[in-house]
Amino acid sequence: MSQKKGNLLWSKVNCDLSPWILDAVAAEGFENMTPVQASTIPLFSGNKDVVVEAVTGSGKTISFVIPILQRLCRATDFKRGHVFAMVIAPTRELAIQINNVFESILKYYPEDEEIQKQMGIPKDIKTQQIVGSLTSFQEDMQTFMEEKPQILVGTPGKLAEFISSSAIIKKTKDFDCLVLDEADRLLDISFEATIREIVRKLPRQKRIGLFSATISSAGDMIFKIGMANPVKIAVKSSNTMNAAPKTLSINYLVVKPDDKIKMLFNLLSSLDFKKTIIYFPTCVSVNYFYAMFCHLLHQASEKTQSELKFFSIHGKLQLKARVKTLENFAANAKTDKSILMATDVAARGIDIPDVDLVIQMDPPTDPDVFLHRCGRTGRANKVGKAIVLLNEGREEDYLEFMRVKKVDMGNFSDMHPEVDLSKLDLNLSMAYGFKNRLDKIVERWILEDRSRYDLSVRSYVGFVRYYSKHSALSIFRLETFDYIGMAKAYGLIRLPRMPETKYIDDAKLEEFKDGWLIKKQINLDEFKYLNEQKEAARLEELKNTTKKEQEKLKRKEMKKLNEAWSNKTNARESRDTRREKMKRKREAIEKEIAAQKGSDDSDEDIQEDWKDIVRSKKKKKQGAVMGNFDGL
Repeated sequence: MSQKKGNLLWSKVNCDLSPWILDAVAAEGFENMTPVQASTIPLFSGNKDVVVEAVTGSGKTISFVIPILQRLCRATDFKRGHVFAMVIAPTRELAIQINNVFESILKYYPEDEEIQKQMGIPKDIKTQQIVGSLTSFQEDMQTFMEEKPQILVGTPGKLAEFISSSAIIKKTKDFDCLVLDEADRLLDISFEATIREIVRKLPRQKRIGLFSATISSAGDMIFKIGMANPVKIAVKSSNTMNAAPKTLSINYLVVKPDDKIKMLFNLLSSLDFKKTIIYFPTCVSVNYFYAMFCHLLHQASEKTQSELKFFSIHGKLQLKARVKTLENFAANAKTDKSILMATDVAARGIDIPDVDLVIQMDPPTDPDVFLHRCGRTGRANKVGKAIVLLNEGREEDYLEFMRVKKVDMGNFSDMHPEVDLSKLDLNLSMAYGFKNRLDKIVERWILEDRSRYDLSVRSYVGFVRYYSKHSALSIFRLETFDYIGMAKAYGLIRLPRMPETKYIDDAKLEEFKDGWLIKKQINLDEFKYLNEQKEAARLEELKNTTKKEQEKLKRKEMKKLNEAWSNKTNARESRDTRREKMKRKREAIEKEIAAQKGSDDSDEDIQEDWKDIVRSKKKKKQGAVMGNFDGL
């Protein structure tokens, strides 16, 4: 089924929705249904399994929240304390967000028992999120037994563990509805076994809904989880050449690797936005650049400091810290521009109001993630802009690679001629009030603390590993990558020793003696940590290392001396042994000759005969054929 109709009034939907639900969506500001909602809600509220593919930000969450609540309202004989529906999401943040959407609608659920009887709806409807980290298994079980929720929302691992309890299994006999949000991610190899385990434990008679922006990548797995004759609902963008919403503008910007950070700061100063998300490849790079950017902000003018506010989030943070960061980022109103630095933990399903700009420092290794990242802006028919930074050269082929996947990108430089790549340092100085070039500020900052140097190296090495795993290997090739340029972008003062440096041209390596990327080399043994405890530990380790190296050198020298004496002795003994052997052999041959010819033979004849015998024996030895062939 392909849906191309415009938005519809909720009152006109081809489905008998409960009056309180209509009141709730109106109160929440959902005046019209989006195409995906108009297509999905009537079918999923009925008895159809659905596979829903719609562009990011098109309202998919409401498309399954409303049907679940509607089906529960109709199930008047459903036993209190039993599980009616379950929603599975790939990340904790998305699961929490989905649960919040349920709660935002349930705020309008009638509390008066008389009204509930008139409408024929249950006494109450409750949800529970099962995501781990925030609560233990025992706490989740206690909450379930006390609150008696009918709807569970969580991540695959925690939900699989939760419903493995015999107490929970008993309460799933009348289970009605299972939803997989970001289904392509849940049905890939990392979650497949867990999802199938959950499905096996639930009753066969149930409705299943799969929702994603790129569900087609899930392949045949959708038919292996018990879906009965599912209806495929594909809501495409009105622009058939672009898989993104029409309100989302996707652009690219080609830069030299060493200019990437400068270009990023130029974009943050020149573009108008309320909130932006900047995507980095690894968790350690988020930590590193967050610390760097906060330092650069302190070096800027007071006006700039009052305008910008940086936040950071990645998968290695504790869940509570990640949730808190997202809440602070969404609520920040103290500065004109809020900037969230993130990994792909914030790429899927996260709906943060007023995000109007997304910047990708590098293309993701998975092309499907590209659209998910871009989709954090331009949501619900709001205007958004996404920019990806591409390195000069081979990476420009990425444009054609994504065009095949129906993602058409515009050249940001053509649309914004004011972005002058030749005047980045001058623009930064004028916009931020920097007194030095940005790379010099970063260099000085790193040299103040060895921990920053360590973090820069770890970030760079992590990026190279990330780059090597790209799915488009014909474009993102280690052989043609600009290692030195990217090292400068990461603020490295010295190129780390790693296998990939074999691809660097010898002439370039000679230009940077011993890998140093700065003019003034430093003694790494004297490079200190600002943290006193860490520095004391380093000095102790250095002392032990030096002592071990000296002992190793001493052992090596002693071994060499011993080997030299041993080799001389062995050589002398071997030489004497050979001489003695040859002497005995010669005496034996001479006796043999003397016995054959008698005592009248001269010494000269004996000498000559001895030589002939030795030569004949050698020839026999060389020409000898092993084995007996008389029987052939």
